[in-house]
Amino acid sequence: MVDQATVNALNGAGGSSESSGGAVAAFGRAPESPDAAASAVQVASNVAGFGENVLNMAELQVRMSAIELRQNLEALRIAAAVGLVGAVLALAALPVVFSGIAELLVTELGFRRGPAFLIVGFTSLAIGSLVIVSAGLWVGRKGLGFPLSAEELTRNLNWIRTVLRLSGRQPAARRG
Repeated sequence: MVDQATVNALNGAGGSSESSGGAVAAFGRAPESPDAAASAVQVASNVAGFGENVLNMAELQVRMSAIELRQNLEALRIAAAVGLVGAVLALAALPVVFSGIAELLVTELGFRRGPAFLIVGFTSLAIGSLVIVSAGLWVGRKGLGFPLSAEELTRNLNWIRTVLRLSGRQPAARRG
């Protein structure tokens, strides 16, 4: 805080801050120079510009993600429809097929009914698991996902970090 002697010395013997032509503000501070005011306006402008750039990047990121989502859904649409029809048919036929295989094991190979059904059940579980794993690997090779959006998001975040880290610093050539 400014002491009274300093304020009185700047204002004259007993003058107020208004009588000295505005040289000292009401709180004992000298008014900002035109350079300081321009600098404050420039800082505010830079912050506003930075905020606008961040919002633009966020908007573009969302648009790119939406485009990639549409592409992924389009690529999976036919495969999903065919897979769904196949799954319904397979599920409808499974009880009949498994019962038939188990009955063949009983009649032709002399198995008892219980073990024959268990063998057929566990064998079908193993085959089904292999089919699911191979389908997962196939989808993994399709390159689905959001590779462009992820890469662009990483670049945008790195740019924001760099701007925030270097904001307010002068370039190396101007430092004294």
